[in-house]
Amino acid sequence: MTDEHRMEHLSRAYVQAVAAVAGCTCARPEQDYGSDLTLRRVERVGNAFMLVGRNLDLQLKSTTTATFTTDEVVYDLDIRAYNNLRRATHGAPLYLVLFVMPPDQGEWMAQSEDRLELRHCAYWLSLRRAPAVPNTSTVRVGIPRQNRFTPEALSRIMDAIRRQEDL
Repeated sequence: MTDEHRMEHLSRAYVQAVAAVAGCTCARPEQDYGSDLTLRRVERVGNAFMLVGRNLDLQLKSTTTATFTTDEVVYDLDIRAYNNLRRATHGAPLYLVLFVMPPDQGEWMAQSEDRLELRHCAYWLSLRRAPAVPNTSTVRVGIPRQNRFTPEALSRIMDAIRRQEDL
């Protein structure tokens, strides 16, 4: 398996773990048209658990080469993904989740009898309404470091989507 495929699988595992803790289902689209996973919240309604609210589509990226500033994670996003992400709407939200991994593959995962860790962190970003750019291959994006993709952050995102608000 290529390094890129391993990184893709680990980024998906990271998001699926966060989604599970936040009470969301994950589904993979049959074809990749700019969305790698679709999340949906599950809540108790009366005596049953049901899917509620809107879907959240995610474009997953993983890297070992992001640059960190005091406030941002800086990443060169391919232009196709950038254009897909900026065309998201309130009715069809699409967010970027960037999983930043250690450069050393031996540090990508750690485990013991009481812990399983996927190393480093994932960050989320909405590019809805971002401007068109003349770039033809990549565009540099800055993701606020406070936008860590955690169960709490995902719950806030899902709440905002339900209210059709931007974060």
